[in-house]
Amino acid sequence: MTGIRTSAVRPEARGGGDRIPIPVDARPAAATLAYVRTSYPVVDVLRARHTGYLLATSLLGRLPGAMAALAIVQLVRATSGDFAFAGLITAVYVIAGAVGQPLLGRLIDRLGQVAVLTVSGILSFLAFTGMALTLEPLPALAVALAAAAGVFTPPLEPALRALWPRLVAPGPQLKAAFSLDAGAQEVIFILGPLLTVVGIAVFGPVGNLLFAGALGLVGAVAFVLDAAPRAASRSRQSRGPHHRSPILIPAVARVAVFTFGIGVPVGALTIVATASEAARSSEGLAGWMLAVNALGALVGATVVGIRPLGSTPARLLTVCGVLLAVGYLPLAATALPTWAYVVVAGISGLMLPPTLGQVFERISELSPAAALTEANGWVVSAMTLGVGAGTLAAGVVVGAAGTSMVAWIVLGASTLTALVSLIALPGRATTR
Repeated sequence: MTGIRTSAVRPEARGGGDRIPIPVDARPAAATLAYVRTSYPVVDVLRARHTGYLLATSLLGRLPGAMAALAIVQLVRATSGDFAFAGLITAVYVIAGAVGQPLLGRLIDRLGQVAVLTVSGILSFLAFTGMALTLEPLPALAVALAAAAGVFTPPLEPALRALWPRLVAPGPQLKAAFSLDAGAQEVIFILGPLLTVVGIAVFGPVGNLLFAGALGLVGAVAFVLDAAPRAASRSRQSRGPHHRSPILIPAVARVAVFTFGIGVPVGALTIVATASEAARSSEGLAGWMLAVNALGALVGATVVGIRPLGSTPARLLTVCGVLLAVGYLPLAATALPTWAYVVVAGISGLMLPPTLGQVFERISELSPAAALTEANGWVVSAMTLGVGAGTLAAGVVVGAAGTSMVAWIVLGASTLTALVSLIALPGRATTR
């Protein structure tokens, strides 16, 4: 291709239906200047126009999700000190977020990214503000506002993942983009707690919650200032009849169930790490385990970004899910030396970004383009609920039977993930 401007639209991706026509000047340089491509797809993705900015602003806007739980608990601790209430209001926020993502994703598919992300960012920030100010005098209202903050969390994850097939070339670049996205998510869970600690030190517990909400608003607004989301939003004006919800497509529903399954051991790890710290009387072990697990995920994302997996998501999802489950099994060896136990925590994180990358790519194949944001919202919610279920179940087991149950928790979570991987995705799923 030459640098001549045309009105052509990039060809449709397989199984994706019609695609949003992004103006030539809003398309990535890597898609229009083939000769600058490198042998590393992840480098091509990062060099393409829009992608680096959209990924960075999306991550900024997603930070409240990694900050809110600790921020809310610390605020409750500074006021009433009621940990049961802290658990309740945090759970309400998380569950409401899981409900809101596919709903807001559906609105994006109908109204475009600019309007929905901007309005939801404002409403979520206002809800965070109200929750921070009413938590002590009006706790019931604070719970309702926590639900609002969760429901109106800007759906930046599904929004970005709906844009990837339109921003980079199909094949290795698209695989690398999805893996990069999944790996970058780990950075959020490293920075989120650190920013919470800094926010409390600088702004106090109340101001820190406002700080978290403001980051979400700034990230959402910055995201929609880019040309690609604005072009995608303009194209919605010419859409035809609305599609049914993609979760009603059996293959999409199976991928959502699969995603729930891979979230279970991820959620259980928090309790496993905390219980292991208590059992070994090793101060700070839990933090090290979680940090090294995130580092392992970054390594996995980097490797797959440089050398994307060669087969199709339809073939790879089950394999990736089983390998992820196997990767957690060494954590059942609780007699390992502490240093080795930290290392196996890192090993358990290796397969998460490659697996999620396959999930995102498969969803882009299965869902109609007009419902792609909602479809991505469903898998984000499924992952959130899986993580929550894993944390809850592991916490109940340790609370009832003590830290000696860590090995059984790991075995149970890994077995569940492997079974879901084998059962939820029988054979090669159809595209509709």
